[in-house]
Amino acid sequence: MRLNSAALASLRFFEAAARLSSFSRAAGELSVTQGAVSHQVRYLEESLGCKLFYRLPRQVKLTEEGAKFAEVVARALKELDHGAEAIVAPRRSTVSVRLRAGPSFALRWLVPRLGRLRALHPDIKLHVIGEYGYFDPVHRDFDLAVEFIQAPPPALETEVLLEEYLTPVCSPEYLEQHKFLSAPADLARVTLLHDGDAWENATEDAEWRHWLNEIGAPEIDSNQGQFFTLANMAIEAALSHQGIAMGRLSLVEELLQTNRLVAPFEQRVKCPTHYCLVYPAELANRPGIKAVIEWLREEATRTGAQPRQQGLAQSA
Repeated sequence: MRLNSAALASLRFFEAAARLSSFSRAAGELSVTQGAVSHQVRYLEESLGCKLFYRLPRQVKLTEEGAKFAEVVARALKELDHGAEAIVAPRRSTVSVRLRAGPSFALRWLVPRLGRLRALHPDIKLHVIGEYGYFDPVHRDFDLAVEFIQAPPPALETEVLLEEYLTPVCSPEYLEQHKFLSAPADLARVTLLHDGDAWENATEDAEWRHWLNEIGAPEIDSNQGQFFTLANMAIEAALSHQGIAMGRLSLVEELLQTNRLVAPFEQRVKCPTHYCLVYPAELANRPGIKAVIEWLREEATRTGAQPRQQGLAQSA
């Protein structure tokens, strides 16, 4: 069927109500009254000849037909917004790009390099979002992301930016206090520091367990010590002489080079998880985003400890 102009105008109201599960919150976002949202949604329902929402006490819930239509409308409106941005952006003095990255990666790898991006592209207004974990590919709050993942998220382009390698690290002071550390078996006598949420569905000792298994020391108890929800917390604990952290080389390389941390053992083990670029295919050539993608790729090649590998299955 073909929607008339009034029904088309109601799509913004429907999309906001569907995304927020609330007519009142949609009204606040759109700067209109709740009654206006309700009226527009009702008109759309009449035009389509079906019910889009269940009206419940203090909330609304999409019907099955409403949920299907909400996905179509969200995609269509995003494409319209991106198309308008592609026309307007070249005329602007600045271009906004929203880049999501895990907090530890952002602090240890990304932020120290942003000066080079600024020097190359002073017209890019970069918004760095420090988040990790699940996100909705449709209702996302970013244009481009660096994700520490093993499998590509649905409906988004994914490519490996950095391979990651693991090696235990501690402060020189901690190593001086534990001079007996000469072989992996000696780890049973020290405090292990963990990123307890290293990657999706990982056990809280996943990084230590993987390293110990790969070097042939599976008998060492990896489930002891201190556990944190961020890799950077474990790194800070190591810098504070509290134990030995499992270091991701992309995060600790500069600390090793400046001798703020040391690696007691030579074994470096490839991590089963990669740092990947994730972005909608339709944004790949958008002004600003393309420049940030190319800059990230170039910075990855500067990171000698982690060879970059194009790949990881592309999402349709």
